Amino acid sequence: MVWGERMNLDEDQGDMLGDLEELLSRLADAQKRLILMSAKSRTFPDNNTLQKIAALALNISAVEALISDGQSRKMRPAKAND
Repeated sequence: MVWGERMNLDEDQGDMLGDLEELLSRLADAQKRLILMSAKSRTFPDNNTLQKIAALALNISAVEALISDGQSRKMRPAKAND
């Protein structure tokens, strides 16, 4: 896929949504592990850890948006010319 090209979630939509949900789970688990590790250390997290947590949050939001978009497309009735 070329940068800036819109990904077509209509093709193999079920598989893609499943893949996105698995990715979302992995990202959320990684973020949760970092947060729990920071909490257990009882010190303020270092900048690297905070940046990783923030980057994961951004990626989680992006994947959630793709899932939401895919689900809304799935629920819409197909047009005759689709």
